[in-house]
Amino acid sequence: MKAEGAAMTPTAGAGRVASAVPQEKLPVHSLLHFANGGGLSVDFCFTREKSLYSERMSTVKLALHNTTNIPMHNLQVGATRLEPGMDLQPFGEVGVLAPGASTQVKMYIDFGGKTKAAKFDLCLEKPRGEGAIDKGTYGVSVPAVAGELVVAVAMDEDAFDAQQKKLRGMHESQQPVAIPDGAEGLIRERVLALCNLYPLPQTDEQVFKFAGATL
Repeated sequence: MKAEGAAMTPTAGAGRVASAVPQEKLPVHSLLHFANGGGLSVDFCFTREKSLYSERMSTVKLALHNTTNIPMHNLQVGATRLEPGMDLQPFGEVGVLAPGASTQVKMYIDFGGKTKAAKFDLCLEKPRGEGAIDKGTYGVSVPAVAGELVVAVAMDEDAFDAQQKKLRGMHESQQPVAIPDGAEGLIRERVLALCNLYPLPQTDEQVFKFAGATL
C-alpha cells in the first residue's frame, strides 16, 4: 500500500475545494481550561473554511463556555504576540455570556508560512458586587498545525502525476506499511482527518493519492 501526496500552488486548472471531512468530525482542541481562565473554558477547531479576509488565512472556530454562576462581559481578543509575517483577525466582541452559557465565534489567522503558534490574550470582565468589576486577561496560543496549513485542491490523476514528478529529494518520503485487509477506508479517513487534502478517486486499491496546496 502506498499513500502519495502532491503539494502545489493553485492554478486555473486546479481549484480549491471544500474539505472532505464534515466540520462536526474535525479535531477539537482545548485552548483555555476553566481553572486557568477564571471560569472561562475555550476549545478551538480549524474549520477548513475559506477566510473572509485572505486566502492565506486559516479559519479557527472558538467555543466559549462560562462555567461560573455569574455573567461574563466584553469577551474579546486583547494584545497579540505574533511572529513577523503573521496576521490575525479577531472575533467580534461578545457583549455578555450568561452563567452556564456557551457561544461560538470565528477568528482568522495567517501563520505566514511558519510553524510558530499565534499567541494572544483573551480578555473579559465579571461583576464583583457593589459596582466593582473584575477584569481577566488570559494568554493563549493557537498552534500552527501542519495539516491545517494546506487546502484541498481538486485535480485529475494526470495533473497529480505531473506535480508528483516535481517532488524529489527532501520533498519525498517512502516507507512500506503492512495494512490489514479491509482497512483501506480507515486509512483514507485518518489521513483526511489529519490533513486538509483532496482524495483522488482510487484506480489502484493499493495506492492512495491526496492533493493540496499550501496556504
